[in-house]
Amino acid sequence: MIPIEMISQLKVMESYAFVAPVLFIMMHILRPLLFIPVLLLCITGGLLFGLWAGTVYSIIGLVISSVIFYMIIHFLPALEARCKKLEKRLLGDQLSLNTVQIMLLRMLPFIHFHLMSFCIYQKSVSFTSYLRTTLFTVIPVAIFYTTLGRTIQEISVYYAIPLVSTILILAYFVRKKQVIIKWHTFFQEKPVS
Repeated sequence: MIPIEMISQLKVMESYAFVAPVLFIMMHILRPLLFIPVLLLCITGGLLFGLWAGTVYSIIGLVISSVIFYMIIHFLPALEARCKKLEKRLLGDQLSLNTVQIMLLRMLPFIHFHLMSFCIYQKSVSFTSYLRTTLFTVIPVAIFYTTLGRTIQEISVYYAIPLVSTILILAYFVRKKQVIIKWHTFFQEKPVS
């Protein structure tokens, strides 16, 4: 006979098994508002849910987030104009990205996810084509970063510590270096000879 406390604990655990994916997908939807990078959420999906489930949840969340972006940009012409200016400034006048280029750029962690969504929006003739292209460009991102998250979980501590240390050292050396000059030093009068 199974004790009643154990049965209630199993029911609570089962309810969390349903709630966790929903919360994870909601995090993907709220990600732009919280300024969370896509790669961080996808890696977290690999850590929490494993390769297959984490990939599926990330794809669902990224597609829903892109659909919401489509609706917002479609109904707010002022935001569309601002996105056009940003695209022109970052990508240039002559550049028209194809689907494979957008997919590859989405793989890079420093490219803004919704800037690529805007590029898809501009080249799409309908919502269906936007959705199809978005799905095509989101799948590799979700697979790659979820796999990375799963791999990080399985790596030995003896390999993880040097790997993380190396990444931190590289991040330190490739940082933007700035020189700060005091106002009075910069504008100090030079003696006339």
